[in-house]
Amino acid sequence: MYVGRILSTLGGQGPILLVISLCAGLLISPFARFGYGLLPFSAFLLTLGSFLTAGLAPSEGSVRLPLIGLVLGWVGLVLPLAAAMLLSFVPLDPALRAGVLLSLLAPPVGSAAAIAGMLGLRPRLALVVSIALTLVTPISIPCFATMLGLGIAFDMSGLAIRLFSIIGAAGLVAFLAIRFHRHLSLVLPDQSAATGIAVIGLIIVGLATSQGIRAQWTSNALRFDVMLAAAVVLNFGLCGLATVTFARLGLQTAGTIGLVSGNRNVTLVWAAAGFGLPSLAEGYVAACVIPVLALPLIVKLCLGLPSFSRFIPQSE
Repeated sequence: MYVGRILSTLGGQGPILLVISLCAGLLISPFARFGYGLLPFSAFLLTLGSFLTAGLAPSEGSVRLPLIGLVLGWVGLVLPLAAAMLLSFVPLDPALRAGVLLSLLAPPVGSAAAIAGMLGLRPRLALVVSIALTLVTPISIPCFATMLGLGIAFDMSGLAIRLFSIIGAAGLVAFLAIRFHRHLSLVLPDQSAATGIAVIGLIIVGLATSQGIRAQWTSNALRFDVMLAAAVVLNFGLCGLATVTFARLGLQTAGTIGLVSGNRNVTLVWAAAGFGLPSLAEGYVAACVIPVLALPLIVKLCLGLPSFSRFIPQSE
């Protein structure tokens, strides 16, 4: 009973907890090291929490194939290619250009469905899009990187095995948990508790990545501040752009598309490149982690504004 209540509370307070975890890791080094040690386990928690959140979510209407195809094309093709075209006209350091493009080649975060649940959006749509784009990552990232001339080599074979293992294991556990949900009601009483599992994983990510963020800021504070500003503008801008672009589909759908557009799994690209990222590109990817963790809280606050809601149709 207490476990279920704790998980439900974590799920309900997720957006603010993500920001708190990042701040705690930045201010208290032992917290950052503790999170870093648990980082491999966080990927499983994020994916499991997303599967469970989508499985226990209230009916949101069918996730139709045309809509899935539209969102996959927008997130996986339109945004990175449009960014590559725009950046070709901007005098930008090649390493920084690589970092920006890599952040857009990354799939949505594994916790996208759980975050959608926190925000009252469409967890099932977010789950399908994030899982589908994550599964094609071992092929899509190297192909795009070569086509765009990023000059970065990726070791995707080992990462592919880990991704398929994590998604497969999390999917199996989630299936069994939902299948026998009545026997687990004390541990998993509702959708918020399922979201709480992903929140634990996100807290670990917030603590762990703060170590790399601190290192980047310490090495060159001014440069990192500029990259952080660019990352914030890009991530929040993509979220807003997608929400407005698809506003006619309704608040829940448009907000979900905005969420998966701006909330990218940049740590996956970081891991895939290993030590192959130039310092400037690595700094930008590290900066992207901050708006990714802050985005849920910002969106939550915006969705609560009556003036914001009037711009988006409520019906689906």
